[in-house]
Amino acid sequence: MTITVKSAAKRYEPTIHNVRYGIKGILLYLLPLPSLITAIGSLMRGDVMDTLVTGGIFAAFMVGASVARRGFRLQGEYERRKIARAPSTPFKTVAALIISITTGILAWWISDFAMKEVLSSALIGAVTFLGFALYYGLDPRKDKAGNISIGVTIEEVLDALDAANIKIDAIERARRQIPNPEFNARLQRITSKAREVLDNIEDDPTRLSRARKFLKVYLDGTQRVTEGYARTHQEDKAVALETNFRRVLDSIEQTFDEQQTKLLEDNHFDLDVQIEVLETQLKREGVL
Repeated sequence: MTITVKSAAKRYEPTIHNVRYGIKGILLYLLPLPSLITAIGSLMRGDVMDTLVTGGIFAAFMVGASVARRGFRLQGEYERRKIARAPSTPFKTVAALIISITTGILAWWISDFAMKEVLSSALIGAVTFLGFALYYGLDPRKDKAGNISIGVTIEEVLDALDAANIKIDAIERARRQIPNPEFNARLQRITSKAREVLDNIEDDPTRLSRARKFLKVYLDGTQRVTEGYARTHQEDKAVALETNFRRVLDSIEQTFDEQQTKLLEDNHFDLDVQIEVLETQLKREGVL
């Protein structure tokens, strides 16, 4: 089955979640140190032009290293997921261009900007780009289809996962504004379980049809109540809201624990009934 990915689809830039990229790219921060030392020496000698050039070269290298680091993080998230959009911005490629152009300019500066050295400096820059591409690789440009089967398209799955991830990230941002340790821990458990559901959908995209309503009620309700509490917890009425917030979290956690198992068991009837119960309670609490 041929799967066509629509380029116009909205792409979600993920917040990085526990992706280990270690010291990858740290060397890129160390390589320009000689240009920094040279810039300092030029400044001490009072050589303004050399200071500006070498200082600018150092800054450009640092920008390139930071952009590359962002690309490594996004690729780590892309590789972790079974179904994922390719990064919309090719950070690693942009970093490679910045570093290679800066290297070419550095080589030309060393030759006192001699016109006859332009070609050789450009060649050095090109070799730098090639070396970066061979060592670090460039950005993935194709969406990962995973185990997509007949009955569901990659666009449907990616759009649903993107929407869910945006809501989970919003819950995480609101959670960080809540100083209550209990609520913080519970919201962390909730978002962790939500991501487990997304992982289950990636494992078997046919589960999307059963999980769609559940994710909407669960994530919409949790996002609204969390953001609402985060906005008001510093006000005088926060104490009165605390009991309601705790009660809503009780319902969300309990219902989610029950439905995660039923979702995997393909129990449509029980799942819909429990979702209706949760939706009714969230409306009663003024969340939906």
